[in-house]
Amino acid sequence: MGIANLLPGISGGTIAVISGRYEVILKSASDIVSFNWKKDSVKTILLLILGMGFSIVLLSKVLSLIFSKYPEYSYGVFTGLIVGGLIYLVKRVNLKNIGNVSIITISFLITYMLLKFAQNFEISNLNVSTWYLVFGGIISAATMVLPGISGSSMLLIMGIYKPVIDAISVMNLKILIPLGIGVIIGLVLIIKLLERLIKKYREKVLAFLIGLTISGTIIIFPITQKWLTYIYFLIGAFLSRYLEKILNE
Repeated sequence: MGIANLLPGISGGTIAVISGRYEVILKSASDIVSFNWKKDSVKTILLLILGMGFSIVLLSKVLSLIFSKYPEYSYGVFTGLIVGGLIYLVKRVNLKNIGNVSIITISFLITYMLLKFAQNFEISNLNVSTWYLVFGGIISAATMVLPGISGSSMLLIMGIYKPVIDAISVMNLKILIPLGIGVIIGLVLIIKLLERLIKKYREKVLAFLIGLTISGTIIIFPITQKWLTYIYFLIGAFLSRYLEKILNE
């Protein structure tokens, strides 16, 4: 799950669902944020944090290097991975339902406008707003627990994926601390809400995420004369679909 959450387009929540542990993890997380510290819940979350933390620290250095040397190819692969994950989401929503289509459309338009507005701000390793990092942490925490949507996809869409990956690889606390605060806030405030929403309005939640993901993918899709970038995009989409197929078997 740590590796999945670090790679855009591959959802840690999906890995949990496929492995049959999603309900257990969500219930354990819900118990923890509700201060209902049951022994089994604490054990589950601690083991999850250890495993995810270990894989994230190891893989972040590799991803940081790849991004630095091949930025356009990296975006090509990652947008492909996101599109592959998007197909997973679309399959789980009834697109013949007018309500679902309306939610997708509204979510797309609002998110697209917000992201275009955010593009006016320069985002780099040395110039990332603390509040924007906190907000990114909240959004990432909320999405990382949902099947089909990756927390790192949201960071990539928001334009702070590379700064965060670089920060993890060199332990830059100026970036990691506000991001971590956002993740904690997101888990505490949103995980209980998500648990209820998914039970009552699962398709509506997924429809909202589809609109958000489509708009974000359009924003970050690399337009370039380097045709290899588009080959890598196709490779990323294929890998995402192939991985889902393998994990479902």
